[in-house]
Amino acid sequence: MKKVAIGVDIGGGSVKLGVVSPGGKIILRDSFLTVHGREKLLKVLLWHILDLKKQAERRKLKVIGVGVGAPGPIHIGKGLVYFFPNIPGWKNVPLKKQLECRLLMPVRLDNDANAMALAEFCYGAGRGATNLIALTLGTGVGGGLVMNGKLFRGTTFSAAEVGHLVVNEKGPRCSCGSRGCIETYVGSDYFIKEVRRRLKSGGKSILRKWIRQKKILSPFLVAQAAKQGDRFSKEIWRETGEHLGTALAGLVNVLNPDTIVLGGGIAQNGRLLFDAVTRTIRKKAFPIAARSVKVVPAALGVDAGVIGAASLIFSKEGRE
Repeated sequence: MKKVAIGVDIGGGSVKLGVVSPGGKIILRDSFLTVHGREKLLKVLLWHILDLKKQAERRKLKVIGVGVGAPGPIHIGKGLVYFFPNIPGWKNVPLKKQLECRLLMPVRLDNDANAMALAEFCYGAGRGATNLIALTLGTGVGGGLVMNGKLFRGTTFSAAEVGHLVVNEKGPRCSCGSRGCIETYVGSDYFIKEVRRRLKSGGKSILRKWIRQKKILSPFLVAQAAKQGDRFSKEIWRETGEHLGTALAGLVNVLNPDTIVLGGGIAQNGRLLFDAVTRTIRKKAFPIAARSVKVVPAALGVDAGVIGAASLIFSKEGRE
């Protein structure tokens, strides 16, 4: 029987699952809306995992383990969830042990951004890289590091919190309690908040007309306006790219990566962001390091979390 793994990507809004081959291909898919309450979510999750396992076995596939990518701080060695930022009821939960006791198979647990980084490194835009920084740019900014071909997690498994690199010590207040974190300039909620503030202050933009037409103000809408030549929107995107580029320039100086992978909703707006990011890195990082790094869009999209989680089973990374 062909060996496969089940990957689980736990998010605040939904949980995505898949049966994944050692080559990173999703063979079977499943998903469900995230339910609140620890026991309720655990029960629903187990049902979906076991259902996928049965489907796999009907196809003559042998599930050798389950990898789980989860939001928030996690103790990899103990398989412990300290808490889920957007899912109440989860605090100091030994998720790995609880799943293994019920599933009777190996379970590997890691942060969702690490899972994304591993997926892009093994199967996506980071293939062939040695030192990689991967960021997910959504409501927040998640990060994963691959150094010398291995995931770098840090002493307490909390490395790569790139979203909370401070780029302006007098900047906006961040949800973490600090000020001027890169997340306050690039996170989608903060991005839209700044757009609204500038429009309220008199900014001239086609966005005003679109909002009156009941279009939902989002990073995608601001990108559409910029692509139509709207100066207001182009300036917003330029500044966003420069803020992100400033943070990444610092990381380039410290880590000297060969590849930076940008994924998530904000990164899907293409050159509006990437041109400013690359230009800022070239300007602010040490020249020899800046010239050697390439900034590329993530290749696996919404599948990265599931593929990366399953990769924890195939890779020694999940067992360290």
